[in-house]
Amino acid sequence: MRFDLFPYFLANSAGIGLGVFLGVFIGLLIRAKNGKREGLFMNSVAATAFLASVAALVISALIKAMTFSG
Repeated sequence: MRFDLFPYFLANSAGIGLGVFLGVFIGLLIRAKNGKREGLFMNSVAATAFLASVAALVISALIKAMTFSG
């Protein structure tokens, strides 16, 4: 496992983080407009979507770091 390349793996996973942010943001925005705001972090759609995207970004980078064979 190469943690010295972790910034490289984070940069490669940026698209995953962005995609998760947009998908979660749109989904939660529709849900919040219907009046279902329970379960949101700090009662905020943007904060919840940001946390989900950061989690996806880090998990993806960790998977890339674990499976790297170079």
